[in-house]
Amino acid sequence: MQFTKNLFFGVALALLSGNALAAEAKILGYPVPVQKDFKGWQVTCNNLNTCQLNNYADRFSYLYVILKRDAGVSGKVSLSLLLKPDQHVVYLDGAPFPLDAADWQVDSELDSDGKFYRYTTRLEVIQRFIQAARNAQQLTLVEPPVVQDEADGAVVSLSGLSAALLLADERQGRLKNRSALLNIGEGDVSQVPPVPTGQRVDITYHQPEPLSNGDALAAAVSKAHQSVLCEPDEGEKSSEKLEAFPLSGKLALVMRECSPGAYQGASDLFITPRSNPQAAKPVKLLALSISNAALVEMEEGPMNADYDPQTGLLSHTVYVGSVCGSGERAKWAFDGKAFQLVSEQFSNVCGQSKYWPSVWAMPGYPTE
Repeated sequence: MQFTKNLFFGVALALLSGNALAAEAKILGYPVPVQKDFKGWQVTCNNLNTCQLNNYADRFSYLYVILKRDAGVSGKVSLSLLLKPDQHVVYLDGAPFPLDAADWQVDSELDSDGKFYRYTTRLEVIQRFIQAARNAQQLTLVEPPVVQDEADGAVVSLSGLSAALLLADERQGRLKNRSALLNIGEGDVSQVPPVPTGQRVDITYHQPEPLSNGDALAAAVSKAHQSVLCEPDEGEKSSEKLEAFPLSGKLALVMRECSPGAYQGASDLFITPRSNPQAAKPVKLLALSISNAALVEMEEGPMNADYDPQTGLLSHTVYVGSVCGSGERAKWAFDGKAFQLVSEQFSNVCGQSKYWPSVWAMPGYPTE
């Protein structure tokens, strides 16, 4: 099968390296998202100034520390630590930091190793943890001493954490504010800037009537629009998967997926009149390009494409590697003429896909 894929088609071309451009440039009226690495930490802030900080996991599909914060006066905040079930304390340069049950809750979902996230949503508790961690060199997630075979994942470097926190506070206008994560000041919380506003995607979705001729429609569209995307390599058999979904009373979406590789495959998408497959047109999808400070057209079809008739959302997921877990996910909503980008997550560090940070979000749509 012959197809190539620019895995991170827009986001990873050149991730914004500072905050100056983000303050000046706009995308649909929103600030340009930023994603930056500081030694052992990464910080990502999307167009709504929702920020996520996480440690840099380069060998395992885990983010051991995740801090999320929404923008605005009443923005939600959470800090999550991946721990063993009976763990109620972590260690900062060997000094214990207790995780009191009154402040820290337990995520009910265990991972494959039997660990879970213990998390808090109380700002004062998070600030207290950060003040204790800001001058430490490492965070240990098991009781010291750490044996060699536990070192990977049990010890998290804190190098770069302060710089990442400072960028998040600056992005959200919290410097020297009582709500700051790092340098807490006397500024009143009411002085924090609101969540950025810009153009919106306001679509009231009503699930249309099912297609009466879905298989025939998909086959006719595929025949009318031959593509090299699914052209097999020498000695291989051509293989493609065809699906059709109702978009409206008059239009349908046809998805043609190539025979997938180990864990993903690319697709051609078409919007077609229900009764005239010869009039089908290829779908053009926009995705985030931070380097261009714009939403740009994807060069190739989406990967692992899926359409949910219940929500009317088209999704795309790219995995760099099944072991590491870095990648990209995006969703689009159909406005009657075209698909509009409503959410995008991106991670170039190892971590489970549900924890990939948001780089683009439209108000009213889920970001996970």
